[in-house]
Amino acid sequence: MELSIQAEQEIAQGVVVALRRALTAVPGREEVRFAALEGAVQSALRDVGGPCLARVLAEVGTGFVGTTRPCPCGAEQETDHYATGTWQTVVGAVTVRRAAYHCPACQATDIPLDGQVGLPADRTSPLLRALLSLYCAAVPFVEACWLLHKATGLRVSAKRAQLVSEALGAQLEQAQATQIIAGPPVPRVPPLPQRLYLGLDGILYCTREQDEQGKLLWREAKVAVFYTPLPAGAPGTGRRSSLTTPPVPIDGADPESHSYVVHMGDWHSFAAKVWHEGLRRGIEQVRELVVLGDGAEWIVSVRQEVLDGLEARVTQILDIRHAEEHLWDVTRACLGEQEERWITQPLEDLAQGRVDALIAAVRSLSPPTEAAAKLVATTPTYFDERRAQMDYPRFRAQGYHIGSGLAESACKRLVGQREKGAGMHWTVAGAQAIGTLRATALSTRWEEVEALAAA
Repeated sequence: MELSIQAEQEIAQGVVVALRRALTAVPGREEVRFAALEGAVQSALRDVGGPCLARVLAEVGTGFVGTTRPCPCGAEQETDHYATGTWQTVVGAVTVRRAAYHCPACQATDIPLDGQVGLPADRTSPLLRALLSLYCAAVPFVEACWLLHKATGLRVSAKRAQLVSEALGAQLEQAQATQIIAGPPVPRVPPLPQRLYLGLDGILYCTREQDEQGKLLWREAKVAVFYTPLPAGAPGTGRRSSLTTPPVPIDGADPESHSYVVHMGDWHSFAAKVWHEGLRRGIEQVRELVVLGDGAEWIVSVRQEVLDGLEARVTQILDIRHAEEHLWDVTRACLGEQEERWITQPLEDLAQGRVDALIAAVRSLSPPTEAAAKLVATTPTYFDERRAQMDYPRFRAQGYHIGSGLAESACKRLVGQREKGAGMHWTVAGAQAIGTLRATALSTRWEEVEALAAA
């Protein structure tokens, strides 16, 4: 698109006038500071941004194609007036004059320019929707509005920020669901790694739903993080395991390789999202896939649904800290203050993968209460059912992580830091919308959101 000479002159004149006005508050040359000049130019550009965009839009025209135009009903639409509307954009408010048509036969009203250039019905420009949603994905809505104002000079209410961002997040969730149904994506990480990690965990958030007593209900958000190890010898590598002789190097996580999935519903739908993201990460081409989690039943179900049948070697590892927590729980329940003297050897058995010895130690405890007796009965079963996930020396010999710290961190980053603030309670749809926006941002794929907002 090229501008007319008249448009270029009007825009240039508007910029100069705005700059002159802003510079009147700046001291003379001998006292002027760089910051003052920068602020003046910023103020001038904010003042002139909206009018400049409006003048550029005027070059496209008003959408007038004659006094009549065909109507889809078969009759003729007529026009005798123009409709003026104002849109909020990242460069300020923009007022647009458009030809409006009306059909006497079917009573339909149409404004051709709106569809021609994609003027949004909610009067919020695509770039502003995407930028505001990025802020809302990062911080609470009130803070997001403050950040937007500091960055652009625009003022938006917190409620409007919520409505805009949750609507765009819902669109993104639907678009990603459509992609899952449509087929596998092209892997986005060339060259593909030989080893890929998948961390799975859950975190509770407060909903607006209530139980029979009127108390707010908490629901679980399911979270996944994919990541790859750093190349051998890279900064951040070099740690060695004390569980092997001689100590072997432990994988260092590549901080630039993380991609995230979050789901506020059932594990089946979550598994579909994990599989789709896995395809994007080349899950069908990697040689090894290491799955880390806290041993929850739904994690086993997701692994079976998504990963069983892959050609890659799949290794599921029970996070050693969660295993230790189970051991500490039953020990405290049975021994109280005597716990530390007793637990040293069982902890060593756990670290060395001696599951039978660990189970025998727990069964030897004398429970003083009914609750303790229940733990003495259930804890050995927990360990026995997960013994294949507790071969920690073998895992360390391969250089694997044996802790799910990155999965727990993913829960905090995706949900805890954004959706568990003081007084926060969500609709499930709203929590999912913001969670999806946040997962996409943290996966460094925000261009997908911008493209969706502009569609």
